[in-house]
Amino acid sequence: MSEVGARGKTAWEIGRILGISRHTAAYHRDNARNKLGVKTAIQAAVRLALSRPSLFT
Repeated sequence: MSEVGARGKTAWEIGRILGISRHTAAYHRDNARNKLGVKTAIQAAVRLALSRPSLFT
């Protein structure tokens, strides 16, 4: 899978922000995608937003 999402941060950038490795950031991103049953990080974000609207209001 590509490291760069559409206008999103790379796993390396996320790792730097959170103080974790690029590998760990990618692992958690991929785990979230798998649990939500989607192929991309963008689809995961949309699925989460639609399933929990109270998080975004």
